Amino acid sequence: MARTSNRTILSTLLGGFLLLPSAPAFADVVLEPNIVKGQARFSNTNPTIVALLQQLGMGWARVAATSTSPSGYQSNTNATLGTLLSRSFELSAESGAGGPGGVTYNLSATGYLYAAAPYTATGEYWFQTVGGVVLQPVAQQPGGTTADIADCIGLVHVRFGLDPQCDTPLVINDGKINTSYGKSTFQNSSEHYILQLGGTSETRSLSITTGNDPTQNTITFEFPLDLHPSCDEIQEICIDMSPYQGGGGGALGALTGPFDVLGEIEQDQTHIRANFGPSGNLRYGDFVPPEMPEASPATWWTLPNMVPGDYWGYARGLVRTGRLTTELITPRMGPGTPAGPMTVQSGVTSDLQQNIGGQLRYPFVMKPARFHGGILLADPFVAAHPGAYSSLSALWFSADPPWSSTYPAGTTIRAVDVDTWGGYSTTSFEGNFDPATGALSSVYEQLVVNTYDIPTQWRQQGLMLGFHDPAAQRQGNLTLQRDSTDHLLAPGDAAIIDHAYCFNEVELPYSITSGLLFYPQAAVTGGHNGTDWQGNATTYTASGSFYGWPETQATAATNGVVRLALPQGTYTLQPGASVVSSSGAVSTATFAQTTLELGCGQRVSVSPGLSVSAQLPLCATSAAPDITGSVASSGNPVDRIWYQLNGGPEIDICASGCGADPTFSAPVNLAACGNTIQVFASSGGQTASVTTQTTWEDPDDGVDCDGSCEPPPPPPGDACATVSTYPLACSGGDGGYEVTIKISNDTDQPIAHVLLPDPHVSPNVVTLPTPLQPGEGTTVTVNVSGVNPGAGFCLDVGMTNASHEECCSQSVCFEIPACCFSVVGEKTSCIPGAPGGEFNYSFKFENRTLDTIEHVFIFPPSGVAVWPQYVDVPPTPPGDIAHVGGLSFAGATPGEELCVTVGIHDEEMNECCAEEVCFTVPEPCGENGLVAEATAKSMPAESCSVSAAGTSRGSLAGLVLGLAAALGLARRRRR
Repeated sequence: MARTSNRTILSTLLGGFLLLPSAPAFADVVLEPNIVKGQARFSNTNPTIVALLQQLGMGWARVAATSTSPSGYQSNTNATLGTLLSRSFELSAESGAGGPGGVTYNLSATGYLYAAAPYTATGEYWFQTVGGVVLQPVAQQPGGTTADIADCIGLVHVRFGLDPQCDTPLVINDGKINTSYGKSTFQNSSEHYILQLGGTSETRSLSITTGNDPTQNTITFEFPLDLHPSCDEIQEICIDMSPYQGGGGGALGALTGPFDVLGEIEQDQTHIRANFGPSGNLRYGDFVPPEMPEASPATWWTLPNMVPGDYWGYARGLVRTGRLTTELITPRMGPGTPAGPMTVQSGVTSDLQQNIGGQLRYPFVMKPARFHGGILLADPFVAAHPGAYSSLSALWFSADPPWSSTYPAGTTIRAVDVDTWGGYSTTSFEGNFDPATGALSSVYEQLVVNTYDIPTQWRQQGLMLGFHDPAAQRQGNLTLQRDSTDHLLAPGDAAIIDHAYCFNEVELPYSITSGLLFYPQAAVTGGHNGTDWQGNATTYTASGSFYGWPETQATAATNGVVRLALPQGTYTLQPGASVVSSSGAVSTATFAQTTLELGCGQRVSVSPGLSVSAQLPLCATSAAPDITGSVASSGNPVDRIWYQLNGGPEIDICASGCGADPTFSAPVNLAACGNTIQVFASSGGQTASVTTQTTWEDPDDGVDCDGSCEPPPPPPGDACATVSTYPLACSGGDGGYEVTIKISNDTDQPIAHVLLPDPHVSPNVVTLPTPLQPGEGTTVTVNVSGVNPGAGFCLDVGMTNASHEECCSQSVCFEIPACCFSVVGEKTSCIPGAPGGEFNYSFKFENRTLDTIEHVFIFPPSGVAVWPQYVDVPPTPPGDIAHVGGLSFAGATPGEELCVTVGIHDEEMNECCAEEVCFTVPEPCGENGLVAEATAKSMPAESCSVSAAGTSRGSLAGLVLGLAAALGLARRRRR
């Protein structure tokens, strides 16, 4: 009988037999706030200063609470009531997380200054933190608690004049200063007051800018100020500006040059910027037409009237149109960068031309390289349930109405150069989510440009998804970054990075025990490392923020909801909301984190204190597969577990007395083609559920199901094998890598031998334990050495039968990852006369990261001391060797194997990784003075690079290393 096919894109999405963990339901966010009241105030009593603070003081203040026990809770509020010397606050913060004993907080405040100053100024004062503020639940502390934040400040009065006594005042166009206690700017004034914590002393630079147009004529001067006012004291400073009139002497210079992205048509305007020059000088400009070819000097950009010296700088431009518009920012020029600085010469207009590789080049005439690949965002639940909603329908693109923006935003793909961390590329792609197929399927091309066309290491930061559909209560953003996305790209190079994710819908309810809430939100971090819904090994991270309802204070309520779209993986959610107290005061607070695990195309319902997880094959191999799973009930007895198939009657899995935190297994009698199964659990009056689906393709009914799980047709007779690799693993101290190759035999002959003809690979011949029969699969693991991190590597994989009379081959390519370091030499020595356990240690390591290492930290286990704990090594580029010497240990046990955690960092402490180094503690020195022989073992760890949109890179890395000893990452090993 002939069979008709009505397949959709889900035919490929749902192919194969995959066990996908379903998403557990999890406890909703219950806010249990109480109130901290107090004042952020200046405690000054000097009448002169009090009078000045009536002009210079706070228009308002922002007060923040950060928990210390238990940690993880934050809240902040705006204090608008009071005077310029004192602002009253009422702050709602989590009080129940620590039980009846409450939550302990640190309080901090920022005062926003110069509310009534007689000249134009803005600024902040950062109050000293007040610790140990205990906030208990309302039942234990009905009125909340009270705490003041108070500082006595001194004033620094800076005057500007044309003589050493400032008797002839000079009006300054613009000035600014940052101190340890605040920051401020002022305009068009001959004086400025700086608020400083009384009794402190520091030297800070005051920047003064003359001129009125940063594109043409501004010049900045820096003056070091010694700030040392006492409490209730005014410190006077006069700055004689007479030597700086007329530009401060010396001829100015200029920069000029072409801008051209070769092969592309530039759009809108081109921005050229030179920053951080002498004394912080800068110059920038926006130029039209945006394309300024090398052959047309009359069209070139020019930055005029610049103070001579070295600058950091870049160019920014747009190419292409619509969703394919690409914003390009060049890698930074500057001291120490591959391109060098933008150097301004006195009295000269410089074109920045350099000899690069024997060719004269301009910095911003560039042939682009590119990332490209496929986009697949799937939600098979929608295809299986017509009329169901997916947040993938809420994706927004800035090129589309109503935004119609020139620059890409919303749903984008972004890349950054990791040589200077200044180059960027942002673009998007065509296509929309199709409910009929349950997917958005598209392709993208992302251009990047290199200053002077110098090959540059680029990292695709990820796929940024923007969600916006207020009618469906979907609002938020999510960044998905795949593993191993660093590529060294020269002009014209291309690197393939595909993005494929299967999404789920999560509903996170909020409730509050006192007061009202609005604008609930949830910050998300997590990802997936394992097999995805298509059966492919994959690793990616996810981070983002989602926002919910009610949106405004006018609609505040006791309940709210945040709806999230998340792909397969495990996630941590950090909830937060704006809270309105009974008095009407508004605070923004964060609350207890929660975690969840998600599969593919699932819908998660929520119930407090109860969660359900289930496993079911996405493509069933029989009409009655078992659905298995567990119920997490926090130790409480579960009353009942049941399921519904395709909306039918309730079928008990466990009718009563199911026990605490039970597991379950039950057969499900499937209908032909698509099936939806919802599993429920009840406990203590609460019900949780999770929904998943499976497809049963009955081989005897003659029907070809939509989303077919039918296996693909057999390969043609001349097929060889399907070959791929798992992500590479660093193989420890030898500087090599372990590569696991997956082979599926598509021939009609058994494969007995795998041949790898490459000198970097060992072994070159792998004889399989048993011949690999046609249609079967296996893996082989080999070592790869002598290759550079970040490089691409292609390997021919040959296969033969036992007689070597039948053979074929396939090629497989992969990226060589960065590792951390390997120990290449070490020495332990006892200290003559010292007790046992006190000894010296030194070692050499090879830098296996992609960064230049300059800092090394040592973390011994508890009870063992080391000094110094920090070593400043000379700059060590990738592949070079550094020496860490002069380490002295105490508190160890002679003869034991001691393991310490060693963390290495780049110069700016933004890139880091850590490894464990183990060695034998020498015996105490005897009369013969012999030193015990040491051994070492280094366990590999990948180099880490921590970044998030809107945060400082590396902030988590330092915390991880700092906790190494406390959490037992450094340890002892007994003989």
